[in-house]
Amino acid sequence: MKRAALGVIVVLLMIVWDRTAPHAQSAESSVVGTWLLTSEQLQADSDKPTAAQGARGMLVLDGAGHYFELVDRTVPAALATGLSEAHLRFYRVSGSWGRYEADRARGRIAFEALGGRSTSQTGAKFSRTFTIAPVPNDQDLLTTTSQTGELHTLGISRRVWQRVPTMMGLPQEQRAVMGFWRHEVEGQKRADNDEKLSEVMRDPSVIVYTPAGFVGVHFPTRTRTKFAGGEPTEAEARQDGNYLGYYAALGLYPGGRHQGLIFHNILGGSMTAGTTLRRFFDLQGEVVHLTFPPTLNRQGIRSSTYVNLRRLSNVDDMLGR
Repeated sequence: MKRAALGVIVVLLMIVWDRTAPHAQSAESSVVGTWLLTSEQLQADSDKPTAAQGARGMLVLDGAGHYFELVDRTVPAALATGLSEAHLRFYRVSGSWGRYEADRARGRIAFEALGGRSTSQTGAKFSRTFTIAPVPNDQDLLTTTSQTGELHTLGISRRVWQRVPTMMGLPQEQRAVMGFWRHEVEGQKRADNDEKLSEVMRDPSVIVYTPAGFVGVHFPTRTRTKFAGGEPTEAEARQDGNYLGYYAALGLYPGGRHQGLIFHNILGGSMTAGTTLRRFFDLQGEVVHLTFPPTLNRQGIRSSTYVNLRRLSNVDDMLGR
């Protein structure tokens, strides 16, 4: 009788453990998650790949089919022949955001860019092969290889990404902000009475806040023109400076009359690494209102920039649930 009772207890404990204990990633690990770049190899008109010096970046794939990618590197000397200084600046930062679909059986990811480094990427469709190699502590390695025809890659690129685990003890206040958010409008308002002074739109733009503690931004302006060809001429590369894109470490904190305070600690992109940006945020349903710290504008009026974002995905999508 005692043995039977003990057996029941053991079975119950095993059921509870199975329901509450974290499950290790299997060999069929999902592509959903936050991935940081560990290496990049570029290849153009040659069978010999060239490592990109100081390559860094972030790839985010959510369970609702949205992606964000940004890569920051120094163009290798072997591929810089014939490129102007304007070209080298342009190709230093690349990336886009939009929709994706992963086919594990074929080892291929199909992408459709909604916006990114250049207007030529808007609407572009491309694909990459991929593999995932499980490693301890759920920090899988994802290897992606571009195919001929993908824009702004300087040929074929092979990138190795490492999964970043979800932050421990993610509080509900932070969970509410996690996800992809599409830019709707931004402008300037007076700091003393919130009177709107100006308002502008952007080309398709996005901010993504990840449960791994990072943030990604693609904020291109509407003043850019589409390149005549797939890749920019020297003149086009010089004029394509109106682009803001970066990835950063994310800090979320309680804030005064707003619901919270956000810090972006820049890690790579079009802004200088090490720069820290501060934003107030007010989450209202499916919309986030961001407000920058006030400054004096050209008319001597103390004003703040504001940005309104609409949700595309939530924390469950980010976690692949």
